[in-house]
Amino acid sequence: MLALLVIAGLMASEGAGEFSLRPVIPLDAAQTARLRHLIATDGEAAALAAQVVQEAAPLVGIAPMPLAEIRYEGLVNTDPRRLADVEHLRTIDQVAAAVDAWQASGEERFAVMLRRHCTAWAATYRPTGNDVNENKLTPLLVAWMGIRAATPDAKVDAWVADLGERHARAVTESQHLTNRYTKHVRLAVYCGLAIDRPDLVALGRSGIERFVAASLRADGTSLDLERRDSLTYHCSALVPVLDLALIMGADGLALYRWTAPEAGSLKRSVDFVVPYATGEKTREEWRNSTVDLDRQRAEAGLEHYRPGRLFEPAQAAKLIEAACAFDPGLEPLALRLASSPARRFGSWRMLVQQVMNAR
Repeated sequence: MLALLVIAGLMASEGAGEFSLRPVIPLDAAQTARLRHLIATDGEAAALAAQVVQEAAPLVGIAPMPLAEIRYEGLVNTDPRRLADVEHLRTIDQVAAAVDAWQASGEERFAVMLRRHCTAWAATYRPTGNDVNENKLTPLLVAWMGIRAATPDAKVDAWVADLGERHARAVTESQHLTNRYTKHVRLAVYCGLAIDRPDLVALGRSGIERFVAASLRADGTSLDLERRDSLTYHCSALVPVLDLALIMGADGLALYRWTAPEAGSLKRSVDFVVPYATGEKTREEWRNSTVDLDRQRAEAGLEHYRPGRLFEPAQAAKLIEAACAFDPGLEPLALRLASSPARRFGSWRMLVQQVMNAR
């Protein structure tokens, strides 16, 4: 019941036609073992893990709702096609909850659920290489990475390979180096991790460097901020890159601090957001977006896209949580944005980041 209430609350807060996923981070076998050891030996970690398992438990019997085609990108939130597909996509967030629970507990009931959803989507959905639409599939990739060794399936592997190769082409060829590019990079790398494809995994470093050099500015602003006039898209461009840097360990920390020839860096672009996340500064969003879809959303009466709407500090929560893996000084802010009374682990992501030792 708790999980269903949480999901209902998320649906209400997101609004009709909007869909976002909880963070889900790939762990290899050694990292998963360290996570479970920490849960067994640390009271705060154990309490958070128990909460994660409790939330996911009512979801294990939910049937997959795979789509042959995802109709989301480029459509106004109120479009009936998008509304219909969002109802299917919500089951993917339930997969993400089950991934967290499986990482925490190793319980077979969660592995069975993940296997069922992975095979259903692999049998039904045909990859297109659309970054916005297929970004919604990332929990399936993380799930497959975790359970593949125990129950290999050549059909799922082939599906993941097709998906990864389509996004790999965009990583090397695309000139649209905005938040959409970072989704391409993350998808290619996650596919590589899921099916042991080092060629796909290797695209992470080159993709990050290419994005930082082309899209992040010396003052911490970004191409996304210039085009959309919105910190929302600035933040959403950075999170996938920080996900990849987290996986890279010490190399990822170096990339976080790396300064490109034009003086842009991940750290500077995160630091730019911090005063808006604390409330020290305020910012009106969407005033000068150059993207027609933003105008269409505003004309449809969607409050989130109303020109002049103030950026809300809570909208920076995912970015600050991700960045505190590289900058421990951001942890108090991450805890505050999560409205958490915890001393260290204000979210499942913060616990996983501790295990991965990205610092």
